[in-house]
Amino acid sequence: MGTMAGKYCKAAIGFLLNSFSNRRFFWICVILLSAWNMTTIFLLMKNRSDTDSTSIGVTTSYLSWINTFPAVSLCLSKNRITKEFSEAVKRRAANNQSPSYTYIRTLYDYLFINPNNLYLKEEYCKDLNSTCGVDILDMRKELFASSCTEFMEQIYFSEKLLPNCEEIFKFHELEMGYCFLANNLIDYQNIETMPLVYSSLDEYRNLRLVLRSGLIYRYDLYIHSPENQPYFNALSYTITSDPSVHSFNVEGIDNHHDVIDEPVSQRMCKFDTETNDNKVLYSFSSCMSEIRSEIEMKLCNCTLFNQSEQNPLKYCGVEGIVCLDKENLATKVKSYVGSNMVCLPSCMEQQISYVGSREKNFNEYGDSIMVEIEITSPPTARYFRAVTQTKLDLVVAIGGVIGLFTGASLLNILEIISMIFSKIRIMFKN
Repeated sequence: MGTMAGKYCKAAIGFLLNSFSNRRFFWICVILLSAWNMTTIFLLMKNRSDTDSTSIGVTTSYLSWINTFPAVSLCLSKNRITKEFSEAVKRRAANNQSPSYTYIRTLYDYLFINPNNLYLKEEYCKDLNSTCGVDILDMRKELFASSCTEFMEQIYFSEKLLPNCEEIFKFHELEMGYCFLANNLIDYQNIETMPLVYSSLDEYRNLRLVLRSGLIYRYDLYIHSPENQPYFNALSYTITSDPSVHSFNVEGIDNHHDVIDEPVSQRMCKFDTETNDNKVLYSFSSCMSEIRSEIEMKLCNCTLFNQSEQNPLKYCGVEGIVCLDKENLATKVKSYVGSNMVCLPSCMEQQISYVGSREKNFNEYGDSIMVEIEITSPPTARYFRAVTQTKLDLVVAIGGVIGLFTGASLLNILEIISMIFSKIRIMFKN
């Protein structure tokens, strides 16, 4: 058996040696091996170009940075029923009848309806119109502030008193109600034109607000990236009568100018101009709000109070709000967005880290409410997104692989094409 195995082994080796001594067979093997290697490398390069053309790096030259303070938003929310509100309801009561407390309470809840608070007692609005017998939008305009001067007494930035809060806080009617936004991209052409900025050398990096108390509304505080707005799934901080300080750290992100030319599927973020509606800048919050409105229309054929540009005729009446509450709106929206990855983050989104909150031992502003937002430490690192492989890089890499395995260049290829055309021309002449 051993002798037979040895004979077969010698025969096989002899066959291979004879085959490789055949030049034609040898070159066929070389060409096939080169073609297989080139194809494999081409596929790897194409896959990298399609999935990994951008990268995020870090820079630490922080001494020369001018940093943008995060966006600060105040939204009006339920506080308590005041005499002013009760009088406003009585003026609207049918036949000048004195409305019951339950009816007044129902209208008060309706006035502050938002996606996080859809509780409303439908039975107290029976035999009345869809908005419980009143023009709810008119009541909001009458009772809610539309200028920060109506409830802001003082505003300080970097320990300096600012003379006019309206230069900082702009009014907007959003899904979370009447809101006042500072340092938000919705009000400025770009981040560089925003008023609240600080450098790494500044001693103070804080914004202090002194607000009126005892009103029909209280205040919900939102701290977020400048391109976002308050929305139903955003984290908020309730402002109480106790003077408080909320501390954060912020890290920014810059984008190389050619990042916007890369497909969204590769950079996995969107710029503010990448939206189907030219009137609305893209942000994660605006995407969530748009999807929420679409789901509301599908579920109950109406939508909650939203940006003032929308058609008020589509706003939900009492029955619509009860319908949305039964359909568990917020859970369905979050489930849809999470499972379909339809809302990508903004390419300019600040990374905001909550450090903590503390109460001050005394309130130097009397009965007024004081809240302060501070940056604990100036940023010492900043992210930047850059393109690591352009289409030109892919072409150069492909040319290098072809040259490696075939020794060919563009001139050789053109020469071969020219020779083929010459042969064809001669054949047709003959």
